[in-house]
Amino acid sequence: MIIGLDIDDTITNNTEVIDRFAKEYTEKVLNREFKINTLDVVSPMWAQYVYGWTEQEDKDFWNQNYEKVMENAIPKEDAVECINRLSQKHQIIIITARWDRENGSISKITNDWLKNHGIHYDKIFMGHEDKRKTATENNIDIFIDDNYKTCKQISDLGIRTFIMNSRLNKDIQDEKIERVFSWKEIEQKIEIRP
Repeated sequence: MIIGLDIDDTITNNTEVIDRFAKEYTEKVLNREFKINTLDVVSPMWAQYVYGWTEQEDKDFWNQNYEKVMENAIPKEDAVECINRLSQKHQIIIITARWDRENGSISKITNDWLKNHGIHYDKIFMGHEDKRKTATENNIDIFIDDNYKTCKQISDLGIRTFIMNSRLNKDIQDEKIERVFSWKEIEQKIEIRP
């Protein structure tokens, strides 16, 4: 079986890291009170909406903090162990919306991060906000992501899709997409199969 995985907030707990840098940016650079808006956001570029920034403030934040956020990401509980066990029986393809800098820094950070955490995978594709083409071309059987828009697009292709629960998608319901809360649950669902 071929399993497609997102990285941010699927393998990692990036939201917690982004919150930390966003708080510092909002309070020290923008000189405003830091607030987190809890709402369902389907855009992969969710920070602007959640933190109440303008489009330019959002752009400035990422220009200043993108590498730091990616370097400071931590794996979700049990992610490394479960992915590595799955990789013994299945092909693992990572498809991430992470965009690279001209100097290739994000690609290097991402590959180093995966290596340093010992995550086994067969292929990685970066810069894919619309992941449908890559999923189709690589014959993905199961796809796991935290972004509802992406999950909807992939499930509409007939691919079994899991959405990793997050504060951005917690209230969205879709009978074609299976909501999961942990990597152990994902591993169990894949190995048992419906």
